[in-house]
Amino acid sequence: MKKTLRIVTQLVFLALFALLFAKGRIQLWLAVFGSGALLSLVFSRFYCGWICPMNTLFRPVAWLYGKLGIKRIKTPGFLKHPALRYAFVALFVGSMLATKKMGIELPLLAIVTGIAVFVTLFFEEALWHNHVCPYGTILNITSRKAVKSEKIDEVACISCGKCRKVCPVYCIDIVADTKKLRIRTADCLTCHACEAVCPTGAITYR
Repeated sequence: MKKTLRIVTQLVFLALFALLFAKGRIQLWLAVFGSGALLSLVFSRFYCGWICPMNTLFRPVAWLYGKLGIKRIKTPGFLKHPALRYAFVALFVGSMLATKKMGIELPLLAIVTGIAVFVTLFFEEALWHNHVCPYGTILNITSRKAVKSEKIDEVACISCGKCRKVCPVYCIDIVADTKKLRIRTADCLTCHACEAVCPTGAITYR
């Protein structure tokens, strides 16, 4: 039921994104993102897993690649430097301000979405989510102390590792002293993929 609801929600927001683009009012999407960023203080990164048009477009690519057994390129080490993700945010914001000041009508949000899909045709999703996406970087900050998030009950967890295999952003770590698993809230997309494969029901959004 939750998976169906999430897919329907994703498609509705993707349609809204497409409509705004067609009407030449794509910048209004910033209001949607802004609302998601504010709500992430409570509900974590549900924007990423339930609303983001980029992530929605990633899903059929991931499904097709999975069926065909196509492996994507791992994230290059130099792109993992923490400073780079903030540089991408600065570039994105700077581009928006520059085009506005020069009076250039450029659908930057749609362009970024197109770039995102193109990148993930060749590289693993984690590259975009964890190191490039300007939205993801902002939400990584706002959701760090979120009230609700995906959590693992360490008592119920049997450390089978199934959740780690399906996580698109590798945000599930092994706790050194207990060997149990723990989710990094700031990086979790709230896509519920881990929750769906957990054999003991140890993962819940609470």
